[in-house]
Amino acid sequence: MLNFQKFVCRPSRMYLRWADESHLTMDSRSMPADSSSRSVEIRAILITFSILYTITVALRIYVRYKVLRSLGWDDRVMAAAQLLAIGSAVAIGLENNYGLGHHTWEQSKENYVAYMKAFYAFVIVYNVAMCLVKIGILLQYRRVFATPILQALIFYGLVIMVAWTITITFLNTLICVPVAKFWSSTTSGHCTDPLTVWYVMAGFNLVNDITVFCVPLPVIVSLNLPRRQKIMLLAIFSIGFLTCAISIYRIRTLKTAASTKDPNWDNVDAAIWSFLEVTLAIITSCLPTLRPLFSKLMPKLFASSFGRRNRPSDYGYTPTHSNQNLRSMPRLRTEDLSKDSMDGTTTLRKDEVPLPSISHRRYSRGYPGVSVSIKTEQGQNQSDETQSPLEPS
Repeated sequence: MLNFQKFVCRPSRMYLRWADESHLTMDSRSMPADSSSRSVEIRAILITFSILYTITVALRIYVRYKVLRSLGWDDRVMAAAQLLAIGSAVAIGLENNYGLGHHTWEQSKENYVAYMKAFYAFVIVYNVAMCLVKIGILLQYRRVFATPILQALIFYGLVIMVAWTITITFLNTLICVPVAKFWSSTTSGHCTDPLTVWYVMAGFNLVNDITVFCVPLPVIVSLNLPRRQKIMLLAIFSIGFLTCAISIYRIRTLKTAASTKDPNWDNVDAAIWSFLEVTLAIITSCLPTLRPLFSKLMPKLFASSFGRRNRPSDYGYTPTHSNQNLRSMPRLRTEDLSKDSMDGTTTLRKDEVPLPSISHRRYSRGYPGVSVSIKTEQGQNQSDETQSPLEPS
């Protein structure tokens, strides 16, 4: 059994060292007007990016529910992640109210306890939010890519991510026993080393990020697409790697925050980059689902980028391929084809179609708007597509 007594709660001991000093008597409300502060920076970032990811998720839900009539579990999970991201912003805001962004020696003992409670809440909420984002992305992949190998890999990935989410929730919640030991040095109990736990979690999250964002790339590369369309499609899916870059930099900020003599000041970077990591993960995962909305708002831009001969897909590509290679091609699940209220047509229903070989203008439940062509063995195009006026929403 793990002996928690062997570990030292470095961040708590470091904070408490300052909280126990006699000069920590100034209440944050009585700080001088010219006192150094990073509050403006913190609040500007929190407000700006909270608005951005809230709008992005709202647009995603609108497109999937109102436009495409196909709200899935990936959308629900992403909405839950967005709510937790708001919770992380609130936690950082409370940290700022009680000392984050100010010099540690300006913090009162009372504010220190409130600050550490907010910090404790942020660590839990942030990690769960990041896990939910990746679970949402995997659910989206599972709905879209019907290749048996990919389906199996995505399923096992979901199992791992769910297990990891439960694990880190318990680790962060019970990092100190009793929990009050995290913010009170006078409480009897024991703590694990938070820095060690956070390093392990950050490293595992980085590996998860890279793996999740790499999943669709081989499928996209294998598509028989014009070079420009393939590059743009790869670019859309590769935006998520920005989150990986932030994860790497965030690990560096954790080390700085843990070794500083002014944690309230130097922990700002770790808090902000953690918040930006989950924020950009949500935004980048939602962007591909907004393709129908972008094509409606900016038709000229998308027409010039993808052409208007065929209706663009949710990602703006029209894959075609010969019939003899259908079995080896990646497959796109379309069991829930729905209405394209952007173009005023209603499409038919088909259980499963090969991604690079469809010619019907159909809409998959995961990536609606794939415009493709199916060739018969005689070389003639099938055409069972019907169109009807758009019903009022």
